[in-house]
Amino acid sequence: MALGKVIQRIEIEMSGGTKQYMVSAKQGDRATRYVETVLLNHGEPYTIPAGSSVTAFIRKPDRHRVYTPCEFTDNVVMVELDSQALAAAGTALCEVEVKSSDLMQVVTSVTFEIEIEAKVKDEDAIVSGDELSIFDKTMKQYADQETKRVNAEEARVQAETKRVKAEEARVQAETGRVKAEKARAQAETGRVNAEKSRVSAESDRVTAEQERQKQANEVLDKANEAVKIAGQINEASYMLDKDENIKYAYAIYTERGIPHLALTPINE
Repeated sequence: MALGKVIQRIEIEMSGGTKQYMVSAKQGDRATRYVETVLLNHGEPYTIPAGSSVTAFIRKPDRHRVYTPCEFTDNVVMVELDSQALAAAGTALCEVEVKSSDLMQVVTSVTFEIEIEAKVKDEDAIVSGDELSIFDKTMKQYADQETKRVNAEEARVQAETKRVKAEEARVQAETGRVKAEKARAQAETGRVNAEKSRVSAESDRVTAEQERQKQANEVLDKANEAVKIAGQINEASYMLDKDENIKYAYAIYTERGIPHLALTPINE
């Protein structure tokens, strides 16, 4: 179970002289000592605007310095006395600095003393030195932001790669569609031309058939006329000379008791 926080509450004006013996602490303590600093302006709460940054500057008894970023709510600032702040015994000086979000304005509280009582047990004593908590925090924030930026850039590159591949696939598909459309158009043109040829051939066939029937009728009319002239019709029809592949219209009749055969070639 974690140790409880030891919190001392003080009220500090934003103007005036150094306040003596405002806070007491024990040398070597860590992650337990806090100073709840209430900022006042002539006795009235000095409310810190949202977006501002607050830093506690501590000059230790050995004259090393600690810069610690602080959390705040309205006019109450929580100052952590970490292991470096309490590394050296004696009287430390502390002040709270407030910066506006645009860094154009700065206001600092009066200085107050922190009495750090020497620790009897010293085998685990921390070597005192300067601590730049703000710098460390800023560098960590920068590193975190850089990691996020790198990850975001990698994600962007991957997304761009996917987009390029998708675009290439779309172009290939479009090219295939265009080729297929050209092939379809060519096939349709061929079908239309074939249909025109069929219609033309059918028209020629009908015309030829009509001409053939006309000529056949004319030949039959001539054959019938010849038979009539002969005076007696026994038979009239068609016949085919297979050797010569010629079709004839024929009529069989008798004249003066003698049978006759009249042949008339049919030109088709």
